[in-house]
Amino acid sequence: MVSFPAAHAVTGAVICLAVLTASAFPSEAASKAKPRKHIFDDLVTPSMLTPPSPPVRVQAEGAHFFSINSILAKLDGKPKTEQPIRLASVTNDDVLSDASSELVAAESTIQATNEPFGLFTFRAPEGALWRKWRASKAEIFAELQTVEACRSDSSKCSDAARRFILIVDEVQSRSGTARIETANRLINTAIRYMSDLAQHAAIDVWSAPLASLGTGRGDCEDYAIAKYIVLREAGVSDQDLRILLVRDRKAREDHAVLTVRTGGTWTVLDNRSSALARDSELLHFTPLFVLDNSGVNLFASPYLSQRQDGEAKMVAPASEAVGSEGATTEWGLTVDTSGAETPISGIGSGATTLPILM
Repeated sequence: MVSFPAAHAVTGAVICLAVLTASAFPSEAASKAKPRKHIFDDLVTPSMLTPPSPPVRVQAEGAHFFSINSILAKLDGKPKTEQPIRLASVTNDDVLSDASSELVAAESTIQATNEPFGLFTFRAPEGALWRKWRASKAEIFAELQTVEACRSDSSKCSDAARRFILIVDEVQSRSGTARIETANRLINTAIRYMSDLAQHAAIDVWSAPLASLGTGRGDCEDYAIAKYIVLREAGVSDQDLRILLVRDRKAREDHAVLTVRTGGTWTVLDNRSSALARDSELLHFTPLFVLDNSGVNLFASPYLSQRQDGEAKMVAPASEAVGSEGATTEWGLTVDTSGAETPISGIGSGATTLPILM
């Protein structure tokens, strides 16, 4: 008979052998591991399991253009139409353009402008700015008659008229750039800056040259107007003189300067500096309006100007637009004396406000 300790030892040995055997030879059920299931297995299709085919390289033959009508004809089983493709931005012998022939011709012919800052201009809408400029030109015309009377008879001269004549004669004695520099320096010296609010108790008052020289006070547009008339009387052509109303982005205010064209270049005369500057150097100026012999014009980009209607550029003189009221000046403009105030109309929607010049 086997003793109890010996039996216990035999039993433990049998159990260990069974465990080793089970680990070395797993059962058939255990050997069949369950496949791992992914959350998107139900979305897998047989085509996704096939290896990808190598890409087929096709030699490019350039862009192919087609129209909706050609696609519809193909779907309906109709013969292919042979109409040329129309593109809005391409013009050559084979491709037509949606643009009219007049605009296509303008696109190729209009490349530059002779206006300041290289921009195109067009006639500004009737409004307060037109009336202010017409009124100023009427005052200037009356003052020039006073100047002529002073030249004929010195006993009829006012101090302002004498000073004006001396400035004009001094400027006229120079030529080229020296003439422009002299006009800028003499007017900047003869007039001391004072805002319209301080001088006239009004926001924006435009004074003629003799009025500015008589008081010795004025703001930016008064300087520009005086230089305009001085150079004009000294022999500079009206076609080469422009008073510009600009937005000075550096000073954050509206401003007025005079520009003079010499040799195809526009020179800017500013009351804030005795030095002259080219328009191309004043990148902080945003041009707004032009005042000259023709009236009031707006600056426009070359793109907009090229697309102006041809007849719109051939506008009637301001004297015809006003009517019978007012008096015609020597510059061919009529001063509106009706006194009606109409705001400047904006281009398209919205309104354009009158700049407050400093």
